[in-house]
Amino acid sequence: MKCLLKSRRPDQRMTKCNYIDGHYYEIFHPGWGGFVEELFFYTSRYYGVTEAFLRNLTGIPDFSMSAYKAKCLSELQKSVLATILTKAPDRETGLAVVNIINKVKKHKVDVDNDLLEIFPPRSVHKTPTEVHGPHKKHTHQVDISPIEPWLNMAKRLQMVVAVHSHHIEIDMQVLARHLNSENETIRNNLLNSIIDLHNAGYEIRNHPHLTHSEAHLIGDEGST
Repeated sequence: MKCLLKSRRPDQRMTKCNYIDGHYYEIFHPGWGGFVEELFFYTSRYYGVTEAFLRNLTGIPDFSMSAYKAKCLSELQKSVLATILTKAPDRETGLAVVNIINKVKKHKVDVDNDLLEIFPPRSVHKTPTEVHGPHKKHTHQVDISPIEPWLNMAKRLQMVVAVHSHHIEIDMQVLARHLNSENETIRNNLLNSIIDLHNAGYEIRNHPHLTHSEAHLIGDEGST
């Protein structure tokens, strides 16, 4: 059984292994991508993308992460959250994540009984196994690369994007604004494209104030 994260100090990048604060957990679903790090180690001032992602996933437009502190997760909440994140991101799992976040915001350490029944806490006691992590590229063949619809959408929305190998660099504040757009079609298309990118092994990274010239300089062919 493999898992993804290792407890870290706030200034460290996520280490890909199956250990979180003294416990081993099952591998998380790749569709959550980098949002896993925000949920477990929330320190970034660019949390707005995670917040907007969960708003669209759950259909709760006024959901806010502004008072959430991952360091306040109780051991039970952390274990249930880990179970939730082994499942694909959809409305049910999104609502479960939001439920945990709201508990933490209210300084509560419990978990609702219905969540415990659906997503029972499961720790796996084994020696850590190094893995490539949530962004490992899938080997199955697809007809259309997930990067193509993403780049087409970025062009239409005038978002500057740099693509290098399986890393996508973008100004997260710009992405968050579009995820919070009043246009439902834009929101849904972006949400689905982000999940598709994560599932295909792409990692989305923040690049503040990215310009077109920088994108063409640091990105592969097709960056916009």
